[in-house]
Amino acid sequence: MHQLTSASDWIERVGTWIFPQRWRLFRRGGWNRARRAGRITVHRLDPATHLGPRSCISPQVRLADGRSHLDRTTDTVIALIRTHHSATVTTRDLLP
Repeated sequence: MHQLTSASDWIERVGTWIFPQRWRLFRRGGWNRARRAGRITVHRLDPATHLGPRSCISPQVRLADGRSHLDRTTDTVIALIRTHHSATVTTRDLLP
């Protein structure tokens, strides 16, 4: 599981409060089991927000490197897909 978030993403933080499956109290829940197993990778998209003009999919706001928030989010997702795909192909190629 890949979690795209930022320090300014208050909606993601609220989600940890309103969804009981993510409460640490429910240790047997899927989220908490995945977290303990190290199966959740967090990708920081700072300073993007969840919604609004500075959101992670905003084409207007520019980062220091000249890319928009949308460009960076797209680059991140494509890189994750490529990494997963190459790992899948490599594993599949090794099977008899």
